[in-house]
Amino acid sequence: MSSDNPLLSWSLKAQARRLAAFAAEIGLGRPGAIPETMSFRDWCVEMGRRGLKVDGKPFTLENRPALIPVYDKIPTTRAEGRGRIIVIQKAAQLGLTVWETLADLYLALKFEPLVIGMFLPDQATAAYKSEHRFLRIVRTIPEIHQRMTSRVQDGTVLRIGEGNVLTRVIGESGFLFLWTSGRVSTESRPMDMISLDEVQEMTLEQIDKVRERLSASDFRMMLMLSTANLPDADINYWYKQGTQEVWHSLCLRCGALSDLSDPYRNFPRSIGYNSGQIAGAPINEYVWLCGDCGGWIADPQQGRYIATVPGAAIESMLLPQTISPTITPRDLIGDWNRAVTGGQKKSFYNRKLARPYIDSSQLPVSLEDCLACVEEGRRLGVVWKTAARDTVAGIDQMGGFNCVIIKERLGDGRQAVVHVEAVFDNDPFERCSDLMAQYGVAVCVLEQLPNVNDARRFANRHRGRVFLAGYADLRDDMMLWGDELSRSDRRTSAEDRTRYTVTLNQYKAMQTALFRLRNRACLFADPASLEQDVIERGERRRIAILRDWVFLHFTRVALVVEDDPQTRRARAKVVKTGGIDPHFAYANMLCDIAWARLTGTAGFMMPGAPEAGGPGTPKPAAEAMPGLPVQLAQLIDSLPAGVCGRCSAFQGGRCTERGFMVAVRAPGCAMFVASDNS
Repeated sequence: MSSDNPLLSWSLKAQARRLAAFAAEIGLGRPGAIPETMSFRDWCVEMGRRGLKVDGKPFTLENRPALIPVYDKIPTTRAEGRGRIIVIQKAAQLGLTVWETLADLYLALKFEPLVIGMFLPDQATAAYKSEHRFLRIVRTIPEIHQRMTSRVQDGTVLRIGEGNVLTRVIGESGFLFLWTSGRVSTESRPMDMISLDEVQEMTLEQIDKVRERLSASDFRMMLMLSTANLPDADINYWYKQGTQEVWHSLCLRCGALSDLSDPYRNFPRSIGYNSGQIAGAPINEYVWLCGDCGGWIADPQQGRYIATVPGAAIESMLLPQTISPTITPRDLIGDWNRAVTGGQKKSFYNRKLARPYIDSSQLPVSLEDCLACVEEGRRLGVVWKTAARDTVAGIDQMGGFNCVIIKERLGDGRQAVVHVEAVFDNDPFERCSDLMAQYGVAVCVLEQLPNVNDARRFANRHRGRVFLAGYADLRDDMMLWGDELSRSDRRTSAEDRTRYTVTLNQYKAMQTALFRLRNRACLFADPASLEQDVIERGERRRIAILRDWVFLHFTRVALVVEDDPQTRRARAKVVKTGGIDPHFAYANMLCDIAWARLTGTAGFMMPGAPEAGGPGTPKPAAEAMPGLPVQLAQLIDSLPAGVCGRCSAFQGGRCTERGFMVAVRAPGCAMFVASDNS
């Protein structure tokens, strides 16, 4: 049928008129989209009456009264929404992703034109949400789906489709389905509003980058929701910045309000088995109990939210499964009794109680461990030094800010920290060069990001003594030393490149460095006797840096092993907790990598372990295997050119030139001089 068919033309125009009239009736056919006074909750109820479905089921809030205050958080006017941040720390399966999706739709229609970035941790989940959550909801609301797929032009309805899986357009507003793990998605595309789901898989740095997308907008609203994860990280960090509103259930017997999910005051005592002793409660069944009088709470959704920090600029709410109409006390107590391992307990706290959780085994170092290292250092006479020789250093760098830890070897093989420093300067590497000379640093390991060129220039300034560290998923090794030019090095100008690099398995390296602290193998001098001026939140102040910063950083690193939902394999990772970047923990780890290079090993030497060239050094092949043919023994014992064993300064596992132990096959340094028999 041709497009100029009179009957078809009349039909399309009639359809356009009906669409325009119907849209005008509910306020969708004009700028402003939704009537000015219509609240988000009223709009959702109206859409439910018109056929809105979620996962194929009619939308309703009738059985979820505890969610009504959450729906009422969404602003009705543009002025109310400007600069607003709403954070939801929730349990699993409470319908909050539906709340977020509907809120994004409501705001996009009412305040169009808006560009809304809907962020998830990775591309796969972003695409899934667009296709299987967002689009399924939109398809059940005919008038909104029409605005997505049709456009009226000159009285004619044009079909424009549902858009790309990562880009949807409704009216004058756009929805971008993005992910925080993508560099481009966090660094480009100005937006008016961002909506972050599954925040527990996002780093604080990624969230900060995403927020920058709002800088040019006059609306700048942000929604953030997720199940909890670790304390003071991701969603919990943001939750603690806000009002921290928690649902409290009402006891009709005594009138008390109590948080049935609070693991410190009520849970699991908020669930009891009634064999007839609880008045009015179902017999032979688990029931909810009041935290004050112990009476039966028949409906935990009767109550209200109570703010811990009223008046905070950010609005944050905690939603546990105790408010779910589908979760019974029997369900919850059964899951609690099955949570035996650390991983099971974490899952229960996160997904049921909406609380962060970390097992003590995941935080290797406590303040008590650090103080024990101080006490042991005091016993052995460890002191801060203003000069030393043959030391090792680790440097964690940021823009205009470097963290430095310097160690030397004690007589029993343990480490003594002789200096720590936070360097604040436009060129912090200049001060680091001074420290290299002042403390006679033999080996230094420096993280090469974020300032790669500065790091490489510093390494070349101290060629052979500074190694640049990067990270990779090394399956069998903790570290790999790179003494050959890589392809990227060859593409870099000669003055900015270095062949002295090391690739680390971050988890293994951090684990070993932290366990060294816990095992009293790294000792400290008196924390009160080393003070420095530091810049914190733009203000300069004087602190005891070891006590106030270094020890704090050591205790803010978690070692977590969890199942990767995509690969279904265990994934080990280092997690920063406490809402801070623990730079000194990384500087300490890098210093221990330098220690490994200094001792000539591919791993760390703990107290009592054989040092290179010491009693544990392998015997010559002829001595270890008597009767071995001379030629074969010589082949086994042969050394390649350029290693420490070929140097004139090598004597019995020790470098006499630089004064420390080395392995016979360790790569030679810049001071290498071939021996006569080489």
